[in-house]
Amino acid sequence: DRFPNKYPVIQLKTAIGAKEINNDYDYRRLQMNISKRYYISIIGYTDVAVEAGKIFGTVTYPLLFIHTANQTYAYQRNSYNLMNRFEYLSDQYAGVNVEHNIGSGLFRFIPITRKLKWRQFWNAKTLWGSLSNDNNAINNKTGTFKTLNGKTYIELGTGIDNILKVLRLDFVWRLSPSPPYAGSGSKFGVFGSFQFQF
Repeated sequence: DRFPNKYPVIQLKTAIGAKEINNDYDYRRLQMNISKRYYISIIGYTDVAVEAGKIFGTVTYPLLFIHTANQTYAYQRNSYNLMNRFEYLSDQYAGVNVEHNIGSGLFRFIPITRKLKWRQFWNAKTLWGSLSNDNNAINNKTGTFKTLNGKTYIELGTGIDNILKVLRLDFVWRLSPSPPYAGSGSKFGVFGSFQFQF
């Protein structure tokens, strides 16, 4: 789903709220995403994506960074697949998403999987975030939300790609945070998705 590119792809997003233009909040919202695919000779390729964001000002939770959780059984590359919805809020954060496609890997030594051309991969997702005292005070009076503040969210996964040319199967483990920060969601999940090979 990505084309070879000599240079990284950089995305910048910004939003501004000002009372002078009839807005309830004064804030500045900045986000950046940098992604690149690296080809590593005969051992496959690695996709790396780094993202970060910061909000300057005090806002209510819909305007904060609500980290994207996946509540379906289909794997989502740009979501945290074992995070609960609305689990963590941040007004500044950074995250790294790494996926390495090994190619046929160990499947090349098994006749049936070699013939089926299955592929192996592994991935890791990490997230760091925090919430200022002012934003915490107006958004979390009842303790409904959590913030990572000093904790690291980590998901590790592996799986099989190119099943019947279109299917992908992901096995995902949530390593941290540990209780009481981990929420009530599962610490292991199996996800399926369609991924067409060209």
